[in-house]
Amino acid sequence: MATVSKVFIVVVLLAILIRIFIVDSFIVRGYSMAPTMLQGDYIFINKYAYRFNSPGRGDIIVAKPSVSNGANIIKRIIAMPDETIEITKNTIQIKTSRNDTGSTIDEPYIASIGTPEVGINRINIDPEEYFVMGDNRYASVDSREFGSVNSWDIKGKVIILFRFRGFSLKFF
Repeated sequence: MATVSKVFIVVVLLAILIRIFIVDSFIVRGYSMAPTMLQGDYIFINKYAYRFNSPGRGDIIVAKPSVSNGANIIKRIIAMPDETIEITKNTIQIKTSRNDTGSTIDEPYIASIGTPEVGINRINIDPEEYFVMGDNRYASVDSREFGSVNSWDIKGKVIILFRFRGFSLKFF
């Protein structure tokens, strides 16, 4: 019986340490990431995903930018540091240099065609910053309005989505 108690204590301590230092969980509020994430979905993030690697285009992140008044945001990375982004109604162009004609990014996760032209439509991304947007462009307050997100404001990468409706689990 003493061995079972010791194993139980070790398992509980490991679970607590993993929860504190490696994984965090959030409940999705709002519809800015629909249809990928819906209000009420549970997400889990890997806090260490970007300790040794940089975020990538298309990664879904949780960040806490200073302009959000302490609120966490869930968005997708669209543009990387040192790039220029140009947003038109139907496309997002990414340019890597002044002479670059740009390339249109493919966004299969977008349900509605078109991107409303609100806020910033052309911006040069500074080093250590990322341009983020929600998948539901018509309901998203994102980098078009509050600017780029600093790398140190990123809390982690979304790795698991759990949806109670239909009891589905999705890995990213």
